[in-house]
Amino acid sequence: MPATENPLSEMGGLQNVVVTKDERPNPSFLNSALPGFKKTVQGRRAIRIFDGVPLPQDVMRDCLQDAILAPSSSNLQCYELYWLRDDELKKRMALLCLNQPAATTAGDLIVVVSRGDQWQSHLRKLTNIMTDNGKRPMAEPVRDYYENTIPMLMKTDRFGVHNLIRRIIFWYKGRSEPTVNGPVKRCDHRVYGHIQASLAAENLMLSLAAHGYESCPMGGIDKRGIQELLGLPSTAEVTMVIGVGTGKPEGLFSARIRLPYSDLIKEI
Repeated sequence: MPATENPLSEMGGLQNVVVTKDERPNPSFLNSALPGFKKTVQGRRAIRIFDGVPLPQDVMRDCLQDAILAPSSSNLQCYELYWLRDDELKKRMALLCLNQPAATTAGDLIVVVSRGDQWQSHLRKLTNIMTDNGKRPMAEPVRDYYENTIPMLMKTDRFGVHNLIRRIIFWYKGRSEPTVNGPVKRCDHRVYGHIQASLAAENLMLSLAAHGYESCPMGGIDKRGIQELLGLPSTAEVTMVIGVGTGKPEGLFSARIRLPYSDLIKEI
């Protein structure tokens, strides 16, 4: 990437790269969307005991569809959501969740998996969609971003050559102008993948709440065992397991407690 180019800033000036009919936030949302959103956010709780009844399939699929609308860096969507529907598989998964009640009583279980290793295949699929399988050209800054910038940021190898190249590029550009300074190490790419997966997980849990169902994200799990159970490659990493269903009153262990606003929010 030439030092004089900044594809991120150039993309800001594009007009109508993708046109959709989706409704975007506007002042009318204050009355039409905000009340329901507030109720959803404030009502969503981590419920640890469910009634064991699976969600209607169409509801679960609708919530999963909402999950994949989550924001994703460069839109690469480097994650997978495994909806466990087989009863025997759910029992084995609950064991790998250390038999937590949120897993053993859940009507459904969703395994959230980071797939940073799939960035290249997702990039190909994404560009095929954007260009209608090569029939429609992309605007130059977008094409440059997807064909040059993303591979420069994401490509890695077992000997760390690409990591070293990125480190040099970021150091050199950072001497004279603000620039991104990662990812460099393999752990940076791992963090990237788990962030994408977590964004989708949050969308899923909010959608479940809006549909009238409850959930519980679980991180204290046997991730290696889950990886083996699902037949995942070593390059895939389990982010969390989400128990889903209709919560029972005793499944809410305490009132919601949060740190003060000033401890977490810094207005500067």
